[in-house]
Amino acid sequence: MPEVTVREFQPGDGEALAQIIRENTGYYANLAPDYFKQADAEGLPEFVESDNEWRAAPENFGRIAEVDGEVAGYIEATIQAPMDTAQWQSQRDLAAPRLFIGFVQTSDRFKRMGVATHLVEAAEEWGRQNGAKVATCDTYIDSPMSVPFWEKRMGYTRRAIVLRKQL
Repeated sequence: MPEVTVREFQPGDGEALAQIIRENTGYYANLAPDYFKQADAEGLPEFVESDNEWRAAPENFGRIAEVDGEVAGYIEATIQAPMDTAQWQSQRDLAAPRLFIGFVQTSDRFKRMGVATHLVEAAEEWGRQNGAKVATCDTYIDSPMSVPFWEKRMGYTRRAIVLRKQL
């Protein structure tokens, strides 16, 4: 397994991250074209680079994984504050700070080499340090790669089902 370094996003990472996004959106577009599409290449590096305001917010976590100086993956996570209405909600988790992992992607060259594991572990540790009591994420249920990663590798359990109907 290669040595993985998790670091903050730096100016100039946008090009490599855009390539990773294209690879990953292509995976899902091929897997389920009725639900997913590949991200447009035009303007994507600039879009990624322009997200500094989000990354700078104290409740947000955006990190790059690097292998031998090469951008190998990226994660975005957010600390969600306890809900003011938690006492009237049925979900226990809503009464405490929660880490929501919204985005984890790995370059095709580095898949199944521990890159995503390092990123998720870094986000979980950051979440614990910032008061999160639970971590959540969502993923496409029919993905033969992401579902086993979350359940078997990272120890997450299914808690909900998102239903969809075309109108």
